[in-house]
Amino acid sequence: MRLVGRVSIVTGAARGIGLSIAERLAAEGARVLLADAADNELQHATLALQQRGFDVAACVADVTTTCGNDTIVRSALERYGRIDIFNANAGIAPFHDLLETNAEEIDRTISVNLTGAIYGCSAVLPHMVKQRSGVITLTASIAAYVGDPAVPVYSATKGGLTALCRSVAVRHGPDGIRCNTICPGDVRTQMLEDYINRADDPVQAREELIGRYPLGRLAETQEIGGVAAFLASDDAAWITGTDIVIDGGLTARCY
Repeated sequence: MRLVGRVSIVTGAARGIGLSIAERLAAEGARVLLADAADNELQHATLALQQRGFDVAACVADVTTTCGNDTIVRSALERYGRIDIFNANAGIAPFHDLLETNAEEIDRTISVNLTGAIYGCSAVLPHMVKQRSGVITLTASIAAYVGDPAVPVYSATKGGLTALCRSVAVRHGPDGIRCNTICPGDVRTQMLEDYINRADDPVQAREELIGRYPLGRLAETQEIGGVAAFLASDDAAWITGTDIVIDGGLTARCY
């Protein structure tokens, strides 16, 4: 176990990628604070991990506000006394092009995906700087690099996270803090399932999506959790300011 004695925060941890990250970090020995705005789902997820013997706790908070992020950081410090790992994972993905979206949806997507991560970093960094160590991981996406007509606002926020990552890594490397992004392709989450099921022919839509991947399948959330655990560990001690692409070969192909 590579993370024994370390404390992690994972936002957007009630389900999907965030829950898998929290689970993997806990399995590697970390004590984990799961944060999410979805109270019932969060409590259920946390209890399930506790029943497996993991030292985890829940914090219901809204990452789109400075108050919410301060609450998350304060909760981790009150329970565990320190913060070693911060995973800014909370995110939403409205599947609309710019001709179909509205101002409210744009603002909400930017607030959750990008502003929330900025507020989170701002809240956790003073404590990491004080202890002269820390790892920050931002859940971005390959949508930061390629054109996806269905999620332009989402893509813009993920591009913002890759820029934020580099700035934090350069500024706080001398403080002993590393920062990287994880950039997944399509992952089998409820969010993706909902999108596929809205297609006129969900079966065909799924087959076409999978057919784009050289490995012939979508990612599992546990695979993203494994990358997060690696980046948080000393095995990644020389990795900072970069994007870890985990996309089954999708962005490697030309046709």
